[in-house]
Amino acid sequence: MTSDHRPATMPPIPPREQVEGLVAASSRVHGHLCPGQVIGVRMAILGLGLLGYACPLTYPEIKNVLGVVEVERCLADAVATASGLRFGRGSLKLINLGLLAATFGDLSSGRAVRILSREDARERALDYAPQAGDLRAAQTDAYVIMPNAELFDAAWVELNIPAHEMPGARPDKVACQQCGVLVRSGQARRKNGRTICPVCAGQAYFSLGQNLEL
Repeated sequence: MTSDHRPATMPPIPPREQVEGLVAASSRVHGHLCPGQVIGVRMAILGLGLLGYACPLTYPEIKNVLGVVEVERCLADAVATASGLRFGRGSLKLINLGLLAATFGDLSSGRAVRILSREDARERALDYAPQAGDLRAAQTDAYVIMPNAELFDAAWVELNIPAHEMPGARPDKVACQQCGVLVRSGQARRKNGRTICPVCAGQAYFSLGQNLEL
């Protein structure tokens, strides 16, 4: 890891032992091995490396990094396991765009890099693992050893995430003026001059039914 976190010169392919070790750890957490696990691990290694960080992150460097995953599939678990970033700490965010992509931001410098999986890598996998029994197996094997340039597109980006959703942010809890529930993480809404929770604002992901007696 570079001491000042300037963009590192990344090797075209990370060490195989590093990739396989992180993939094994991710597979244990996720419950099975699949191509998406390998893609997520490779994204974490590349994204953190371009920011000048080791993968997985160690303390205290892990407090300097924010990750965003753009799909709620295998890739998300792999990025979390490989990088050490966590949804529960607020250092990893899910913004579900349905894309095989992840962004890593350095909070100390403001730099962020987005890594996007290349669709044509799926077919190229057969060139790297011709011995595999089927395309899925070929992808799982090939993604370990394929060059970064064949797996991903990468770009520097600017993160547009509200301050109250950044790691470490602890906005004041606010009581909903309609139902009385405490709203955390700055998620209260203003409607008709009142401060209310997202559920009372009609922004819930569910339709409320009958209350239960417990």
